[in-house]
Amino acid sequence: MMKKSVISTVLLVSSFLTGCSTVADQESSTETPAAVTADSSAERYAKEFNAPPKGWSGLYLYRTCNIMGMGLTKGLYVDGQYVGDTPRCGFFYRLVKPGMHVIHTGSEFGENDVSLTFVEGKNHYVNQYFRPGVLLFGAEVEEIETAEAQKDIAEYHLAGDSDEPRENLKIFTNKPGTGSIPGPKNAAEAKALAK
Repeated sequence: MMKKSVISTVLLVSSFLTGCSTVADQESSTETPAAVTADSSAERYAKEFNAPPKGWSGLYLYRTCNIMGMGLTKGLYVDGQYVGDTPRCGFFYRLVKPGMHVIHTGSEFGENDVSLTFVEGKNHYVNQYFRPGVLLFGAEVEEIETAEAQKDIAEYHLAGDSDEPRENLKIFTNKPGTGSIPGPKNAAEAKALAK
């Protein structure tokens, strides 16, 4: 009887860790195409970590291969603009206007955003990570130093951008920042985006 109880407990915990998903009041309730991998040439270009085009700042949003919250995804937002759900071991490459921007992710925990001042011509790196809460896993975001982030991202896959306006957060209306655009896929696109 004891053995059956232990097995049941293990199965319950296992399904909780890998299969549960939460939908915060501001989160996407549908499966997102963000897990779709972008084309390989765009990924190679993003992993060169070139300076962003003139007039822009670069933004890499990524999630490590940590097993914490392995079966879960949470949306990532720039100034309330939905970018996508980061797949485990994946990243997004975006461009933002220089100045203040708010990077946000849904979470069981209260504060789940970070405000950063973006510098023209510089790439910035933000990691989304999961940690267990009382009942559910929550996601948080933090800025990461360039060397550490580039080392991580070099092993990951570029996720396809979702950019789904219906998923934008209304709570960020009238806040600083104007959202982001997908980063260039090659040098020609970067040149065309230069201001």
